[in-house]
Amino acid sequence: MAEQAKHIAVGYDGSEFSDRALDWAIREAGTLSVALKVVVSLGRPVAGEPSVYGAFLESIEEEAEQVAEAAVARARAQGVRAVGVVQHGDAAGVLVHESQTASALVVGKHGRHGVRGRVGSVSAAVAAHAKCPVMVLPARWDPQAQTREGSFAGQVVIGVDKLGADNPAVRAAAQYAEDHALGLALVTVVPEAVSVLPGSVGAHQAVHEQLIRSSQSLVERVAEEISSEHSGLMVETSVLSGVPADQLLEASRSAEIVAVGSRGYGGFRGLLMGSVSQAVLNDGESPVMIVPTHQDN
Repeated sequence: MAEQAKHIAVGYDGSEFSDRALDWAIREAGTLSVALKVVVSLGRPVAGEPSVYGAFLESIEEEAEQVAEAAVARARAQGVRAVGVVQHGDAAGVLVHESQTASALVVGKHGRHGVRGRVGSVSAAVAAHAKCPVMVLPARWDPQAQTREGSFAGQVVIGVDKLGADNPAVRAAAQYAEDHALGLALVTVVPEAVSVLPGSVGAHQAVHEQLIRSSQSLVERVAEEISSEHSGLMVETSVLSGVPADQLLEASRSAEIVAVGSRGYGGFRGLLMGSVSQAVLNDGESPVMIVPTHQDN
């Protein structure tokens, strides 16, 4: 993220949850010494008689301008270069458009109802189609928490699939960890069979152990490649058994952030558009970074 940084964009509507996203984006912009763009969506234009809706629309636009200006003032008060923009269009479309020029996009999980739309209700759509990494802040995330405890405390957790280091999410996670003086945890999950036919327990165990060895070899190769590119980065590997969504959710209890690609392969197939992504985005306790893994979304 740091190498291509131009500016960070944040979806904002003045709600409590978008306030958290704004605070996170301000800190991120300050850490990376980049500008911040506060984006407020007005929703789709209302068709109708101007004499009836004109005054209403003017008041909505004026309120949106005030919301953007207040957010910009908060950022500038903390020494961050910031601008605000008010755009017509649904929140998801506006933010996806902004992602074409931003180095990162930040959204909260929930927002207030109204003509500007709800930022939280479109977070999954934005994450699925954005052209830059998207940071989604969960409703339960506590920005005041000073420390996290657990297996992945002080680390960026990245789910490794069969793409290995060729998955852009891996390198984005490594860059984020380096930029923020955090460790990197490379995690892959070996699914367990739901049932085993009578007499096949031994064969099942042998296959499972082979999958674990293969997965361990994969994450170790990734760790070696990432370590060669980031010499000062602390990289750890984990091969877990079970359901990928469950393991990533458990990791989110202690991780600084959990990173995933916008499409998954192997144990993480279907991330973003399937049950794994829904679980992480809906129930994860840490911020989730979704990184585009292709250009056709």
